[in-house]
Amino acid sequence: MSIGHTDVVVVGSGIGGAAAACRLAAGGLSVVLLEKQRAFTDLARGEWLAPWGIQEAQRLGVLDCFAVAGACEMRHWVTWDEAVPPEEVESVDMTRFLPSVGGPLSFPHHRVCEILAEQAAASGARVVMEAAKITIAPGMEPVVTYQGFDGPHTIKARMVLGATGRACKVGRQIGVTMTTATHEWGGALKVEGMGDWPADTQALGTEGDVMFMVFPQEAGRARLYMNFPTTNQDRYRGPGGPERFIADYELECLPDRGKAVTVARPAGPLAIWPRLSSVPDRPTVAEGVVLIGDEAGRTDSVLGTGLSCALRDARMVSEVLLAGDDWRPEVFAPFLEERTFRMRRLHYGASIIARLHASFGHEALERRRRVNRLAARHFGAQVTGLLNLVAPEDVPDFGFSEFFAERLFRESA
Repeated sequence: MSIGHTDVVVVGSGIGGAAAACRLAAGGLSVVLLEKQRAFTDLARGEWLAPWGIQEAQRLGVLDCFAVAGACEMRHWVTWDEAVPPEEVESVDMTRFLPSVGGPLSFPHHRVCEILAEQAAASGARVVMEAAKITIAPGMEPVVTYQGFDGPHTIKARMVLGATGRACKVGRQIGVTMTTATHEWGGALKVEGMGDWPADTQALGTEGDVMFMVFPQEAGRARLYMNFPTTNQDRYRGPGGPERFIADYELECLPDRGKAVTVARPAGPLAIWPRLSSVPDRPTVAEGVVLIGDEAGRTDSVLGTGLSCALRDARMVSEVLLAGDDWRPEVFAPFLEERTFRMRRLHYGASIIARLHASFGHEALERRRRVNRLAARHFGAQVTGLLNLVAPEDVPDFGFSEFFAERLFRESA
């Protein structure tokens, strides 16, 4: 068994964890980055970064990794809906919300992870792939053990960052539990052959019992998402599931009944999962351990802000660690306070988006029609469009008031 010493161990080489490793190593700390996979593989994870998340990547010094991995700028956002004829749908210019940044980015998640790990290593971090059976003993000098391909290893560190995402493998070991809620079901599929789809345009819409999303990637590829009622959770399981998934984009609300999508071919596995949100039942900082990203709690994925949150976590925690030698839990109090505020707003925002676009049936359709009419008459009602494009603290406060939600959803007369 080998025994090593380091300043920081980062458990999980997803985008948030790897970005933190890059920043900490570049700042002069010794860093070990542990990843359970042998190689990064294509999985349906966060592949969309909001403009405010791009700002966080800039501050961390990792934005170039997204470009190298083939990130595409999404300049236009179109919301198609059975309540609106396709010819009347308007495109939103997403570059205007943070002009210095531009529109959000769409990219292959696993490629970004690969490039980030390479940058971390180039900055001096030790990147360990195939790190299995990771255990954490928190304390003033936390101890991390793991099983490598060459045998067991032990690392004594000054700090451990838990960044294992939804698995919460570090959080569970320090006693953090989550209160979770299920918000219907979702599926995701990477496809190719979408050359007729505008490369800079993302889409969202609702028809019948599905909410769909389209996020183009490079070379005619795209990640397709569907949200649907829990009662239909098996609709894409079994043989032919990916083909049925694509076929369900033949929708009246899409131009040419969605032909630009239905001609696509599966280019990866189909993932089906319950859409969950989670809130930690206790602080996500312990002696010698800090949780970041989804490991510290997450919102319903319908909002699409998970990666932006993970990068802000990575940036704020890195700033504390690079500011001095005092790494006691108390010094992370401002980070926890900001994250609590941020997540409260994002949970609220996700509930608005889900009620607007991921609810089905006649009542939901009429609700969308009423909201569309209200937004056309009152500019303030369009604040819902900001909820995942700008940072939570920059959205006007009234957008999070009970009065606003009541006005938005009950307006009909």
